Amino acid sequence: MRRYSEILSKLLVREQLLLGWKLGFFILCGALLFGSIQLIEVNFRSTDVSGTVMPLAGNPSPSEPVSYLIVKLDSGETVRAGSTPPVDYRPGQRALVRQTSANFFGYKKHEFARYLDKAKPAP
Repeated sequence: MRRYSEILSKLLVREQLLLGWKLGFFILCGALLFGSIQLIEVNFRSTDVSGTVMPLAGNPSPSEPVSYLIVKLDSGETVRAGSTPPVDYRPGQRALVRQTSANFFGYKKHEFARYLDKAKPAP
């Protein structure tokens, strides 16, 4: 037969392990609650910025539809601006890009809005 102190020692260890799991569970729940409250307050801000369309590496022919453009913004930053419907490729022309950013993640997304200049006539 086992001694009382040995049984008590095993029960104390078991109780401490269960307490550790409970504390870990409550910390995890608190972190998830805090994260969800922070995500509720995410603000998306959209601004229009202008820039110049840069030549693409593949050198597609001008006025060929493309799904994205490389645009050098007036601020000096070069971005890749995607477009859902393909747009005509006009290197060297001014374009308006919609920049969407979030205050929580700091991620910026650029989307082509329109060309500022009219299309040059074909030669």
